[in-house]
Amino acid sequence: MNESPNQPAVPGSPLPSLELIIPVFNEEAVLPALFERFASVLSPAALHQARLSHVHFLFIDDGSSDQTAPIVAARIRSGWPGTLIRLSRNFGHQSALTAGLDHADGDLVAILDSDLQDPPELILDMVSRIHEGYDVVYGERRSRTEPWFKKAAYWIFYRFYRLVSEVPVPMDAGDFCLMKREVVVALRQLPEKLRFHRGLRSWVGFRQTALPYDRPGRRAGRSKYKLSSLYALATNGIASLSIRPIQITQGVLFISLILMTGSIGIAVLKMPHSDVSYPVLRSLLITQMLVAITASLNIISLYVLGAYIGRTYLEVKARPPYIIVETIGATAQSERQ
Repeated sequence: MNESPNQPAVPGSPLPSLELIIPVFNEEAVLPALFERFASVLSPAALHQARLSHVHFLFIDDGSSDQTAPIVAARIRSGWPGTLIRLSRNFGHQSALTAGLDHADGDLVAILDSDLQDPPELILDMVSRIHEGYDVVYGERRSRTEPWFKKAAYWIFYRFYRLVSEVPVPMDAGDFCLMKREVVVALRQLPEKLRFHRGLRSWVGFRQTALPYDRPGRRAGRSKYKLSSLYALATNGIASLSIRPIQITQGVLFISLILMTGSIGIAVLKMPHSDVSYPVLRSLLITQMLVAITASLNIISLYVLGAYIGRTYLEVKARPPYIIVETIGATAQSERQ
């Protein structure tokens, strides 16, 4: 579709198909409720009302060690319209999303978590915005049901991320979204292996709009994102989309050079005095403070440079972001045929 926003789709045009990418990792506790919600929200009547031809579910099992994969496989073998792609180990959430995008072939492709924190009911609201002419509709979190320190960390990250990003990025928007097929094709063409999908989604452009919602708590199970994982995700996101931290580091190193020069100058001017007077002690204290500040700035600079060098090393090796060991079920394209 090439309609501008707020312009309805052309009447009589073929109905688009909907495909849902759902990464799963040790989610056996929440799967019964997830399938129940899908069956209720995406019923044939609801699909007809939303002007969709059919829906296909693409589950990406990211190396689960519980009964997640067998439960999903049993549903698919019993007739559930979906595909299960099993990865050889736990490659991480962003790699699982990459696998999903590489194998999705629906006209409209949605990404949502399996823990029901991304409400399936909002997918049809997103579809209606797509029919208005948008290419991407992403969920914007108005509130979260999480511990205060996680809320604070997310708040700080998104605002710092926007500050250093070289492209406009939406605030408080995760991976939950709906995209037209041409956007998915554009994302597939990006060569990097370390991916931060919500940032790349902004980078490719197209006509995008937000759908605000209140993010509920997990329906069952435990969050798989520890603070260390969230930290790695945040640093990957910043390093993958912007070199402004390196530019800031260059400025920091220049300031360090000035401070070091100043500390040496103070030492040269004051140290010739043989008596240990108050001015000499004060100059020594100032010199030590400048040296400490300079050392701290240099350490921060090395940390930033190391983050970029490490990610460059991983990208140069060009290892695949995931390995598939098994695929169960028909693809969306074969179902459509």
